[in-house]
Amino acid sequence: MMWNGKITDELKELVRQYGQMFSGAWPHGYDELNYDAMTYDEFVGFIKECLATGKEMPEVVP
Repeated sequence: MMWNGKITDELKELVRQYGQMFSGAWPHGYDELNYDAMTYDEFVGFIKECLATGKEMPEVVP
């Protein structure tokens, strides 16, 4: 499943940083995560947490 919510310049930059940190992985590319259940603010917050902690999305999304 992929992120289908709004796309902003902030989100684009966070996705770029995530890809650099995690060898080209995308924060919206994990099949086990339910992106439709996330708000934009939650999604951005999870990515920021990943960047701050060095953990990938499945490790930070409850």
